[in-house]
Amino acid sequence: MFGLIAQGALPDGAHADSVARLVAEGFVVLDGLRGNRPVALDPGEVAHRKMRRMLEENAARIAKMSELPAVAGQLGEEFRRSQWRAGEGSEYVDDVAAVNARLDDIVAGAEWEILAAQPAGPRTVLQLNRSVERDTAALGRGVAKRTLYLDTVRSAKSTAEYARTMTGLGAEFRTLASPFERCIVVDRRTAIVSNHLVEGAPEHSAWIISDRAFVAYVVAEYEEKWRRADRWAGELRGRGEDPVDTVSGASEGIRTTRRQREIMRDMVEGIPQQATARRLGVSKRTVAGDIDDLKGRFGAGSLMQLAIRWSQSPDRLVDDTGSAVDCPTGPKVGEGEAVA
Repeated sequence: MFGLIAQGALPDGAHADSVARLVAEGFVVLDGLRGNRPVALDPGEVAHRKMRRMLEENAARIAKMSELPAVAGQLGEEFRRSQWRAGEGSEYVDDVAAVNARLDDIVAGAEWEILAAQPAGPRTVLQLNRSVERDTAALGRGVAKRTLYLDTVRSAKSTAEYARTMTGLGAEFRTLASPFERCIVVDRRTAIVSNHLVEGAPEHSAWIISDRAFVAYVVAEYEEKWRRADRWAGELRGRGEDPVDTVSGASEGIRTTRRQREIMRDMVEGIPQQATARRLGVSKRTVAGDIDDLKGRFGAGSLMQLAIRWSQSPDRLVDDTGSAVDCPTGPKVGEGEAVA
């Protein structure tokens, strides 16, 4: 049929389907000026145009296919996050601003009690400044406030000042040498705890729990740690009591160099390693190397464990006269650091 059309013949009605098929494929067009007379086109040109269009469509399709994993990843993250919602009494929050906002809101609504456990050692100036305003408001409403700290805070100037201020307003503090989990419990109805479920989550991510049985369990664990802890009203543990053998004049059990002790004092104050390196006039790599050496000397597998071992060591009492052990302006933290 295409050959007849190409020769100029006019197909009859019996071949209407064949003509329609050729038109649909693009090899024949209908001339509207001559009563829709079929006109044959160069099949080579038609095929070239069709192939080019199909290649373009395939390229666009491949581009969309290559985007699918990224899109699926983003949507998947939202889907997984939607699964950790409060339907069963728990809600997962991993955005630092959201964590802080939710914490501020929950604490602001406290009616009679706030229990807090802060196991990361001394807190930064930014964290403490936020806490002062929030906790002062709660204490002013008659809310009881108890905070459990790691024993290392007794050598941390900024945290000690905060504890003294809050103790004067009615808050209670205790310190514990052994590790414990972070939590905040408000009115024994809501608990904010660290994440131990979602893999690869940010360090500041948290779970907000309202399940009564779980909150009661968190409170029981808190009370057990509180009973074993020592009272603290912000007294700053002095470094002037040098554990020296009065007979030989040698330091008893001292395993650290002066620089390492300076590094440890900064670390328990929450001062970044880069700031310590600048103050001591050494590289950050040198500070990191000293910390690795200290881990080995004290048999510590993590910074938290090292801080605990340091708090129990006579090394921390050595009086390195002339050392700048406190950062006058306070430690610097990034904007993304959670302050809960």
